[in-house]
Amino acid sequence: MLSPWQSIVARFRSAGFNATAAITSLAIILAFALGDYVGQARKASPVEQSISKILTKNPTPLKRSVLEQAAIEAALKASGDQWANYFPQESVKNLNQTLEGRYSGIGIWLRKSKSGVLEVSSVQNKSPAARAGIKVLDSLIDINGVAMDGASLATAVAALRGAPNTKLQLGVERNQEQIRFEITRESILNGDVVAYQLATKVVYIQISSITSQVATDVAVALNKYPHQSGVVLDLRDNPGGLLNVAVDLASLFLNKGTIVSYSRKNDSPVVLESTDQIVDVAPMTVLINRSTASSAEVIAGALQDRNRAVIIGEKSYGKGTLQEIMDLVDGSKIEITVGKFRTPNGRVIDQVGIAPDLLVPEGEEIKKALLVLGGLAAIAK
Repeated sequence: MLSPWQSIVARFRSAGFNATAAITSLAIILAFALGDYVGQARKASPVEQSISKILTKNPTPLKRSVLEQAAIEAALKASGDQWANYFPQESVKNLNQTLEGRYSGIGIWLRKSKSGVLEVSSVQNKSPAARAGIKVLDSLIDINGVAMDGASLATAVAALRGAPNTKLQLGVERNQEQIRFEITRESILNGDVVAYQLATKVVYIQISSITSQVATDVAVALNKYPHQSGVVLDLRDNPGGLLNVAVDLASLFLNKGTIVSYSRKNDSPVVLESTDQIVDVAPMTVLINRSTASSAEVIAGALQDRNRAVIIGEKSYGKGTLQEIMDLVDGSKIEITVGKFRTPNGRVIDQVGIAPDLLVPEGEEIKKALLVLGGLAAIAK
């Protein structure tokens, strides 16, 4: 059976990373700190040798799993993949709960910034974090007094979780100012969609992240609220989430045809098409901003390319890459980039973003959306 470390090397090679460079970097790093795996029929690598030597020679009792985790995290960093993450076995439950939209915490999503700092990528509406005043792009300083500088995503998420009604101390940096919060954790249950009647026959639907129930919840909202005059789909501050759910959501508004395509190493492009035959045909606007990212950009790009909606706001984040979560032999998981998205018209999203049809200042988007819907209704008469 392969060790987690051997599994990670195999994953890197199959995903197209420069595994040789990554392993070479690790050999230099780990020659001083880690070391080797014995008992293999093949020749052991310098990394595996280092792990074994530390385990046999270091006077301090050590666990192989701890050293292998350090090696895996170093390999992910050496790969240069900004979105790569490692989830130890004990963190996998937190990951699954986040994607399902059901957990006990404060209602935020995190991501690593381009400089490697953990920052808030989404704040769920009416969550403890929203009530406390946490904002998208706040950088994490510490959680309960434990510094987050250099911490992994899994470590930070685990620190944020806890039993309902327990308190959490959170330090963030915003505009070069340090701010402290005391927040009480709550059970978060599928609160990623907020919908209400915005105007006569106009429905407003806000999506804070693309979790497993989002497409279903949006379909329910469309059935509940009269919207013959229009739909305002708010994807501002939405970090993305599950690609298959994003496709299902876009399919509520787009009949047959491409939603998004992506390419993997040495494979033909994969084209994902609309999954619905019966679609909503009401006039539509989509709100985006600089924190609209990933699969949320996929939705906006598809609706824009296929002339289904008017996109309003500011240019989106530009995270147009596909990550895949892969199992390792010990029950842990890695998340690595395996492809790049293209819109139905072939536009690249990564590092570019989605440019709005109407550039509108922050705070004016909903007002502009209503004006646009009114204009579309007038044209249709």
